[in-house]
Amino acid sequence: MSELYLYLAFFITTLAVSFYLNSYINKLFIGNKLTDPVNERSSHKFPATRSGGISIFFTICLACAFGISTGQLTIPLYALLSVFFLTLTGFADDLIEIRYREKLFLQLFAAVLMFQTEYSINSFHGVFNIYELPYWLELTCSVFVFVVVVNALNLIDGLDGMASFLSMKFFLVTGGIILVSRPEWFLFFPIIISALLGFLWFNFNRNQKVFLGDTGSLFLGSIMAFVLFYILDSESSLITDNLISRPLLAVLLLLYPLVDTLRAFIIRTYNNKSPFVADRVHLHHRLADKGYQHWQASLLTFSLSTFILVLNFFSYPLIGLIGCVALTIVLLSVFYYTFFK
Repeated sequence: MSELYLYLAFFITTLAVSFYLNSYINKLFIGNKLTDPVNERSSHKFPATRSGGISIFFTICLACAFGISTGQLTIPLYALLSVFFLTLTGFADDLIEIRYREKLFLQLFAAVLMFQTEYSINSFHGVFNIYELPYWLELTCSVFVFVVVVNALNLIDGLDGMASFLSMKFFLVTGGIILVSRPEWFLFFPIIISALLGFLWFNFNRNQKVFLGDTGSLFLGSIMAFVLFYILDSESSLITDNLISRPLLAVLLLLYPLVDTLRAFIIRTYNNKSPFVADRVHLHHRLADKGYQHWQASLLTFSLSTFILVLNFFSYPLIGLIGCVALTIVLLSVFYYTFFK
């Protein structure tokens, strides 16, 4: 019970700090005319800033520093360095717009830093009948997944609340897994969820609108990548091992960002465009164009991806991996033609 009160205290305090910092840093950005320009791709018609990511970052840094100093939280050093480095990259990109090639190189460097932790993707856990991976393939897969996850979250950050809702779903589910297997990490999850909740009020606010920006999406994406490293590492022990395949769980946790990013890349390549060009081919843009408000589109996407995740948890013991993959593909097709087509 005492631990519950501790988590609740951190949650409420972090929420208050997040709300204050988002307001304060937003005013600093506006005062220095660091507002997001309004153009044909913009979803906002009033001045907005990309201060949400740096506000969340500072909020979590303060809360985690207190948690570590009181002995309630531990954070792997190389994971911390990787996340910190990529957050600075995102902040620089928000201010001066780093070219994609340079940004990709910096992401690869951050991925190699993350690989230095004791967790990595060293097994396919039976997928394609492959288990333990050789070192070179372990490194390749880990770096590839890191870059994919970071960019997938960055690319879906086009509607208010989209990245935040999907991030909170991810951290709620993985937080429950971490609570059982690594309780010394668990405090981080109520901290990051409350920081995102404090940001959401400003993200949906018409007059004081704040975006995550690349700072926020790269920050959150790098943390997600580390959690996936832990889930897919053969040395870690998960409470979900008897309920669902680890690779399937990893994909379902980030189903919408992965599917939407793959679809956007295919469409751009088919149209002889760069896969990394900014446009409005994303699925959530279709919802917005059909008249959904941003919160409605974000909540719908959150609900559909959560439904698929929960259904797979219940179905896996009955139909196995192949059956769950087929079920997921059918559901994605049905949802696409029902809501997005």
